[in-house]
Amino acid sequence: MSIALARAQDAVARVSGLYERPDEPSAAQRTAAFWWGAHDEEVAWWLSLCKMVNSPEAQSLYIASVAEDMRHARGLKEWAYRVAVEYAGSRGSGQRRRTIVESYRLDWGHQAARDGLALGLWPHLADEVPGIGKRCDQYGCGKQAYQRVRDEVSRQAGDLITGFDMDMEQCRRNRFSRDFIERWELAAGREWPAP
Repeated sequence: MSIALARAQDAVARVSGLYERPDEPSAAQRTAAFWWGAHDEEVAWWLSLCKMVNSPEAQSLYIASVAEDMRHARGLKEWAYRVAVEYAGSRGSGQRRRTIVESYRLDWGHQAARDGLALGLWPHLADEVPGIGKRCDQYGCGKQAYQRVRDEVSRQAGDLITGFDMDMEQCRRNRFSRDFIERWELAAGREWPAP
């Protein structure tokens, strides 16, 4: 059995019987159930609302995280690579311009991005990601540089997932913050509908 199939079966087992439980499931739990086949029109609506007010990467990160769908995570590699390169790139201006990570190379930078993405998506699986020392020995790079890039990708992924999750919870409760409403109005080009 493939690892992806085993993880999918584990995710389905965790959300089975979700709607029979006495306490109301969270938006993340309902999204995972919806993603793996539960009929839940509210979740589809929430996802469309939240997609309007967030980046496409935020929605993909959220779905990959809550549903543990490796297929969604693979598409995020390019985003993680871009984050790594932008972070390692230059800061400042004029003569004070310098790079944050001076020894950056694509080979280890891409690996650090993938490791950071995995840690951001699934912090509970951190033990499955090889350590910094092992990666640095493998790629012949400095530990501090590798860790900076990995941690930045992980941080940005975590921030996007958390923000999307907060927006999904607002949809579930049907109570929206002024920030959500302003982002929606900006994206929709019209005023928020009155209740």
